[in-house]
Amino acid sequence: EAELADAKRGREDEDGERPKKLAKLAELHATRAKLEAELAVLKENDPQALADLEKELEMCKEAANRWTDNIFACKSYLTKKRGMSNKEALKILGISSDFDYPEDKIPK
Repeated sequence: EAELADAKRGREDEDGERPKKLAKLAELHATRAKLEAELAVLKENDPQALADLEKELEMCKEAANRWTDNIFACKSYLTKKRGMSNKEALKILGISSDFDYPEDKIPK
C-alpha cells in the first residue's frame, strides 16, 4: 500500500482535468496515426522516389544491353572465328533465334 501511495504521489487530480487531458492525448494519438498513414501513401508518389526508380531502371537497362552485347559478341566469335553455324552458336549459348535487346520489348 505504501508503494501505491508513492506511485500516486504527484498524480493528484486537484482540478479534475486529468480525464480531459487523457481524452485529448488519445485524440492526438489517433490524429498522429492517421497523419502517418497519409504520409506513407504520399511517400509512394514522392517525385524524388520516382526519379530514383527511373534512374535505377535506366541503370538496369544499360546493364541488360551490355550483357546482350556480350552475348552477341560471343555468338559472332563462334560463327566467324570458330566456323560454327548460326544454329550451333545459338545452341551453345543457350539462346533462341529471337533473342534481342530488352529495350526493344519494353513499352515506353
